[in-house]
Amino acid sequence: MKDIKELKNIDLFLLDMDGTIYLGEDLFDGSLDFINTIIKKNKKYIFMTNNSSKNKFDYVNKLKHLGIPASSENIFTSGMAMGMYLNANYPNKRVYLAGTKALEDELKNNYHINLVDDDADIVVFGFDTELTYEKLLKVTRLVDEGKPFLATNPDLVCPIENKKYIPDCGSMCILIENATGKKPTYIGKPSPYMIDLLSEANKIDKKRIAVIGDRVYTDIASGYNAGALTICVLSGEATMDTINNSDIKPDFIFDSVKDLIDKI
Repeated sequence: MKDIKELKNIDLFLLDMDGTIYLGEDLFDGSLDFINTIIKKNKKYIFMTNNSSKNKFDYVNKLKHLGIPASSENIFTSGMAMGMYLNANYPNKRVYLAGTKALEDELKNNYHINLVDDDADIVVFGFDTELTYEKLLKVTRLVDEGKPFLATNPDLVCPIENKKYIPDCGSMCILIENATGKKPTYIGKPSPYMIDLLSEANKIDKKRIAVIGDRVYTDIASGYNAGALTICVLSGEATMDTINNSDIKPDFIFDSVKDLIDKI
């Protein structure tokens, strides 16, 4: 376990949202005070989410509605990371997307990705809350033909109100994997890719970045894989049993972000 004093050396906090800052429409006690403390200390914060079903402006509006100060510079989604990944590794390729209209607009308008309905070079799967069987058929055919298979995030479920969950991108991709025998390459957490991009863009060494989240296998694993400091909060999915049974251990464990206020 690292020295708690290391938290005062953090310059950039990468925050999960669902289960960490809020759950559904309910802001956790202490979340606003925690963000205001970061601002007061002249440190940076970015909400880094695997949820690609919404774009950055959707999240800005939601955070503002909950009373959290945020602008587009404070948001980084796995959908945004996917756009950057496609431009860096598959420039000008034709992409078939199984994703929401919000993700479609993100990729087309902000990253100029060439999205097509047929004859695609690459398949991209997001957290598609507008999923249809027709999309599943097209994805299965293209993946079976050997087209590169990318996905935004491996989360199996997305938390909603009243401690309930809905299927997330990872569960949807397992369906395709079972049908084709092929796994996607995930761009979001636990890959270090998003953290690497943010470290470079903000010119902050990863040793001075802290990842805060409620899931060991995505949030904490991404920080671990990137070499950043990791903080697991028990306000969402993770429990002490989850952490004890995981090969990857967070550097620090707190009940909620409220407990971090006097530590940073």
